[in-house]
Formats: sequence, structure tokens, C-alpha cells
Amino acid sequence: MTIPDNKVKVVFCNVGQGDGALVTSGYFQMLIDTGPTKGNIEKCLEENLPMGDKKIEIVLLSHMDSDHSGELENLKKYYQIDKVLGLGDLFAGDIIYGNNWTFTVLFPYVGLEPRNNDSIVGILKYLDKKILFTGDIDTLDENSIIYSINTPVDIIKLSHHGSITGNSEPWLRRVNANYAIVSVGKNDYGHPNSQVLNRVLGVGTSVLRTDENGSLVVE
Repeated sequence: MTIPDNKVKVVFCNVGQGDGALVTSGYFQMLIDTGPTKGNIEKCLEENLPMGDKKIEIVLLSHMDSDHSGELENLKKYYQIDKVLGLGDLFAGDIIYGNNWTFTVLFPYVGLEPRNNDSIVGILKYLDKKILFTGDIDTLDENSIIYSINTPVDIIKLSHHGSITGNSEPWLRRVNANYAIVSVGKNDYGHPNSQVLNRVLGVGTSVLRTDENGSLVVE
């Protein structure tokens, strides 16, 4: 638990092989993905939510794969969740307004036929700082939104735990982030892919991993 203030804090929670990130400012919280069942998102929330706060204003599910949404039902037992948003609720151009931050949706587009690899993609902005959340998008989705990135971002969460299915070099160069976060745990998929890590480093972006560094806090 923390004492709340109006500073924005983003925590990339160590949930093992999955995604879960908490955006908190004052008593307003948005959770982007919940991680898998028993992925320990609760521990991350306990350590980073304001003291006595048992409410999460928004849970945004980038997509419904179990490693991104698996702990939602358990969270409902312990927290009041005001709103759950997912694919079909948000489209490019939509904006979520937080306590003093915004989350601008870049993908998917209205009317787009959904694919298995689609995820909600958006940029969290606080003052002049920007964090890009990518879910599990692949190179096809990256190519469709690459020109939506008009200025470099500070941090990118690599898509699909650093998989080779996405994270192309043109995309990484366009994003031009200072840091890349890999939300990953022990797995048999080869995540993160070594070629992807080399691409990231090759464009001048530093890598931080939840499996090596634990939960990562951006303030």
C-alpha cells in the first residue's frame, strides 16, 4: 500500500508468463490486463494501490487470451471493479481520461474484421511522457498503425512477450523508445526471442524484463 498523490505511477507487474500493468494516480486506477490465473497480480496491487483503496476504476483487457485476462474473476472477489473494457468496446481515436493522464487508442479500427492476434493498442500520456501498450499484436497490425506513431515514445511494452511474430525492426525504429519492457515468465515458447532482443538493442532501446528485474515501476 502507498500514500496517494497525484503523480502518475505505472507498474509493469511481474505476473509470470503474461501481462499485467497498473496505472495509478491518486485514487484512480486502471489495470491493463490481469495476468494469468495465480499469476500474482494481487501482490502487485497490494504493494502499489493507495492505502485502503479496494476499488479499480477500469480494467482494460487488451484481448481475452488467458495470460492477459485469466485473473479477472478472482480480482472481482477482492476489489470493486467499476468498468471492464476490451476488444469491441474501444476503437482507434477513443480516449480514456484518467486522473491526470490519457490513454489514446490506436487500434483496432472500427469495422475491422477481428483476427486472433488482434489486441487493443494505445498510448498512455502524462505531461510529455508516453508509454505504448501493444498487447500481442503481430507485424500485420504493426504495419497498419506504424504511421499513427508521430513522435518517439519513452517506453514500449514489447508485444507478445517479445515474440518474433511482432516487434519488427521498422516498427521499433518508428517507435524509437528509450526503454522496452518485456513482460515474461518461464515458458516453452522461446519468449523473448533473441532476434527480437537484438533488434531492440540495435535501434538504441534498452531492455527491461519482469522475469529478471521483477515488477518494474515507472514514476
